[in-house]
Amino acid sequence: MIRLDYVRTIGNIACVMNILELFFLLLLSLVSSEENFKVHKMAFGMFLAASGLYFLVIFYLFSSCRRTPTLNIDLKSLRYKKILMIVNFTSILVAMYCYWRHNTYCEPGMYSIFSVFEYTVVLSNMAYHFTSYYDFYHVSLSIGTGLTKYEDSLSY
Repeated sequence: MIRLDYVRTIGNIACVMNILELFFLLLLSLVSSEENFKVHKMAFGMFLAASGLYFLVIFYLFSSCRRTPTLNIDLKSLRYKKILMIVNFTSILVAMYCYWRHNTYCEPGMYSIFSVFEYTVVLSNMAYHFTSYYDFYHVSLSIGTGLTKYEDSLSY
């Protein structure tokens, strides 16, 4: 049995990685590569590192640290997470290779191939985060109080 404080620590790491991912994505959006290439490059690298660690930690938590029975929807979420993580990591490696070839040999069309894989990184990242739909499928969240009183006051 996995200790609860261990799982809580791993969950906190996932939370920090997600916050860092969002911070560096924001920085990446605010600073263009033309404006400040060094900051843009650093932000992109840190975004990839934070999102990659987040993917790995969340996949580990959901696959190895469960304390509740695994449902079919949980297995579906894990399957999608695994596929999207592989697509994301592979796309990062291919994009890095294409970017290197573009800068080293200046081959025609290489930057376009890099761009396709860069978009694949972004879309697989978004899709990975979308798998939270399956993780929280049975959760209902209601925010606010006094909704019954408001509804009652409209029925006169």
